[in-house]
Amino acid sequence: MKPNLVSVLMPAYNGGQFIKKAIESMFAQTYLNWELIIVDDGSTDDTAAIISCFHDSRIVYVYQENCGQAAALNHGLDIARGEYITTLDVDDWFSPNSLGDRAVFLDRYQEYDVVYGDGIFCDQDGNQLKQFSELRTSDVTGDVFGVMLSNSFFGTGANVMVRKSVLEKNQIRYDTSIVWCQDYDLYLRLAEKCKWGYVNSVMVWYRLHHENMTVTMPSGRRLESLVRTKLKALASERFDTVLYSQKVSFFHHFFLHDLESDVKRQKDLMNHLQFKMLRKIDQARIIRLSASNYLAARENMKEVRELLRNSLRLNPFDPKTIFVIILAYLNKGPFEWLFNSWREMKIRNQSISSPFDQVKS
Repeated sequence: MKPNLVSVLMPAYNGGQFIKKAIESMFAQTYLNWELIIVDDGSTDDTAAIISCFHDSRIVYVYQENCGQAAALNHGLDIARGEYITTLDVDDWFSPNSLGDRAVFLDRYQEYDVVYGDGIFCDQDGNQLKQFSELRTSDVTGDVFGVMLSNSFFGTGANVMVRKSVLEKNQIRYDTSIVWCQDYDLYLRLAEKCKWGYVNSVMVWYRLHHENMTVTMPSGRRLESLVRTKLKALASERFDTVLYSQKVSFFHHFFLHDLESDVKRQKDLMNHLQFKMLRKIDQARIIRLSASNYLAARENMKEVRELLRNSLRLNPFDPKTIFVIILAYLNKGPFEWLFNSWREMKIRNQSISSPFDQVKS
């Protein structure tokens, strides 16, 4: 391991359209002590030809048969010689200060093992949309595990830098069974172990376009990966230590956002020990809101009534639950406008969706 060397891992699969700008952003860095490890994950386009145009000993190119992004990142970790590790997707690019600001921070503040900064969302042509910091309520530092349970505040893996020694000490690698949100899974596990720092400057430009994994990967595979990630976090010993409000936020987000159309998994989650440890009034509210979503679409009506009965059992005489139960047993008709108006008001007042849930992995 080379002191102060930053290893940048770049998994590449058919990235010919954008990869040139990503690599050029490495040469624009004010911090020169870096290596770029490009793992070509079986590209069939001109990715390799574009990479071959760059002649610099700091660029390491390796090819592997297509195994997925997590496997490519692990391959990069195996090769990396740097004290510090970060990543860069082929369709994004670093600000010139990106590596330097984070490496200097980790060198100066030894109590932190991970650091992240700000970033900019842009469209396919590179036009600025919003900064990451505009979409989060605060810049979280220190023990961030509780916040990260329901909010991937860091935005993207390219915004995060970690000491390689921490990855090795805790045997943390990318989970190849997770085909989407690999960064979120890895950083949740790092958040269990490490203190996170923050640098208030833009680290990465994050391109949103129609080729993003969020768009191109079937929703079923995305959901499987996200559920696996959330269940791993739920099984962590650290889950017991987070604030009660963070536990409620986690389950609220899990039920109403991640599992919004998966009533079977919602019912399974209702029986999870950690969910049952919430106050009954909070369990009841989450179950009632889940049922309300189905009721609005008049879907899964048998399950809706079962969910509502469970909600009422947990919080008897709750007027909101009684109101929804009445509507659940009415036929679609003159009272539906009342329910939909009430539900739209509740959504506006109670939505807690993570600002980063709909962007690419």
